[in-house]
Amino acid sequence: MTQAAALTCPECKRGAGASLTWHDEARGSCLVCRTDLEVAAFPALTRERAVAKPHAVVVSDDATCFFHAQNQADKVCDGCGRFVCVVCAIPFTGGTFCPTCVSARRTKDIGIPNRLLLSSIALCLAVLPILVWPTTVITAPLALGLVVYGWRKPGSLVHGRGYVKFVLAALISLAQIGGWLFLLVSVLMK
Repeated sequence: MTQAAALTCPECKRGAGASLTWHDEARGSCLVCRTDLEVAAFPALTRERAVAKPHAVVVSDDATCFFHAQNQADKVCDGCGRFVCVVCAIPFTGGTFCPTCVSARRTKDIGIPNRLLLSSIALCLAVLPILVWPTTVITAPLALGLVVYGWRKPGSLVHGRGYVKFVLAALISLAQIGGWLFLLVSVLMK
């Protein structure tokens, strides 16, 4: 087991180890410099971490780690198929990978799914066809359907949910549908 992370006072930099012996919880200040502060340590920060200890190769017929010839292989890399010991077996994005595959995957994909900006698509479907107005017969209901479909979907990590675009797309689409209904009713009444 390794020692947990050290917590120190941000002002005087005193304090050692995971224990908060330098923090007066009742007064909410550092015992050394008397700086007012509130400390809320995450349980994972103060918990001791387990260190993977590899098993030495006992029999010469045992599989050995690709990176450590003296260690017995414990897992197989899901990326390249190499035998790896407990030190090298890294759980990463739903599988077990060797350090080489982890560094290669980290540069390729970081596990964040691409998300369509449904609000932008709905707004484009509502606004752009106005230039060629007969196409709004098709695009206005499509834009309105996309607003209904995408309203509860997760938004972009960068651009957010896009509720304003959804509302604008819905209003423009409803106006276009209303215009077509008015045109249809006025033609049928003649």
